[in-house]
Amino acid sequence: MTKRVRNIIGCTLLVILTAIAIAIVLNRQWIYDFWRGRTYVASTEMSDIRTSLGLTGQGEFLFNASQPELSTREDFNERCRKEGDEIAILGCYTEGNIYVYNITDAELDGIREVTAAHELLHAAFARMSDDEKSALRPYLDQVYKDNEQILSEDLANYNAAEEFEELYVRAGTEVKDLPSVLESHYAKIFKDQDLVVGFYEKYIIVFRELKAELEALEDEMASLTEQIEQKTIEYENRIEGLNASIISFNSCAEVAGCFVSEADFYARRNVLVGEQNALERMYEEINGLIDEYNAKVEIYNADVLRSERLNTIINSSNKPQEIGE
Repeated sequence: MTKRVRNIIGCTLLVILTAIAIAIVLNRQWIYDFWRGRTYVASTEMSDIRTSLGLTGQGEFLFNASQPELSTREDFNERCRKEGDEIAILGCYTEGNIYVYNITDAELDGIREVTAAHELLHAAFARMSDDEKSALRPYLDQVYKDNEQILSEDLANYNAAEEFEELYVRAGTEVKDLPSVLESHYAKIFKDQDLVVGFYEKYIIVFRELKAELEALEDEMASLTEQIEQKTIEYENRIEGLNASIISFNSCAEVAGCFVSEADFYARRNVLVGEQNALERMYEEINGLIDEYNAKVEIYNADVLRSERLNTIINSSNKPQEIGE
């Protein structure tokens, strides 16, 4: 082999090695994700969640690379909660890993699935370029405008730097009928984004219906309280008037000629009896309103306990009470 040939071979190898090095640098995230995904072994429950989300190939690749884990309260708090956190946190994406608080209550079916999908989109967002994020911003801003009532309260818990990312994640897991650009974007991760939103709606409806019922009961109890108070005042005033009329009637009966005739006596007496009967009916009506109020209070208190129980379940910072505590 001549020196010239050796130089050509050497230069060729250098070019190849340089190209390989550049490719590794440019694709280091993909290589890292590939290696992480190959080493990930999902639990049976997490495997079921992965299947239920209907992920695309890209979505499953990113899911496995994030190595999702269902965590107990203690483990979840150690990995996901920050000191001072008071709001309920259902999952987190930290240091490249997804952690999902393992909530198994039957009333909250779907909560683990949507949480896993939520955190998966955090992983996707972390891998997007600034240009990709900027291209989606006007469409996400429109989604926020169209759904401000359901998004504003939750987004208020995030600072300005986190808000856009959280909007991106919540739009993909909580909102149907998105702009076509966003539909196409999320379709890279989910075969059917509406399916994911369905998991969200399945569990969040429990809280929304409970809140609506409590608010309705509060209005109904306030109305009943007002009716009871008004009728009680009217009843007491009429009782006072009836008692005064009875005293006057009895006094008249003791005075000769006060009643012009027997018919006058019975007519005036019948008026008093009629008023007495009317007041007895009013008394029963008031008691009926009180019974209705008490029944609603009982329902309200049961709903409050149910609400407290559910909010304790979803908030890992709250230790569920043991029987007897």
